Amino acid sequence: MDIIFANTPYLWIILGIILLFSEFLLPGTFVMFLGVGAIFTGILSRLVPMEFYTQVIVWVISSFVSILLGGSLIKKFFKSESSVDPFIKDDYLNQIVPVEIDVLVDRHGGKIRFQGTLWDAISKESKIPKGEYVRILSRENLTFTVEKVES
Repeated sequence: MDIIFANTPYLWIILGIILLFSEFLLPGTFVMFLGVGAIFTGILSRLVPMEFYTQVIVWVISSFVSILLGGSLIKKFFKSESSVDPFIKDDYLNQIVPVEIDVLVDRHGGKIRFQGTLWDAISKESKIPKGEYVRILSRENLTFTVEKVES
């Protein structure tokens, strides 16, 4: 057991390298910061002899600092893009479309055909059977709220 604790600086560095490379397999950047903390702990414990429990505390603190500093740097250099969905222009409002599957009152399951695609639809007033036409009133995520069009 003494041989393991005598080589903990190298184990920390190896663990850090493994965590850095595992970042390629796991989504996000969280694991990378844990790896940076482990490498820092390995280097520090090689320079300054310390107990294993102290090394764990150094790893937790250095990982936390790495997450805070690295996260802000990543946000600075890799700005998030907010793309504008052309569909959000509300060009669907008041469109008259056919019902493909019965539209139910305040319940999912109904479908309408809009722009060549089937979309979920709900009604606020009454059940609308297949084959009828409806007017699109609003959209919430991928579900349209519709009303029956009187012929």
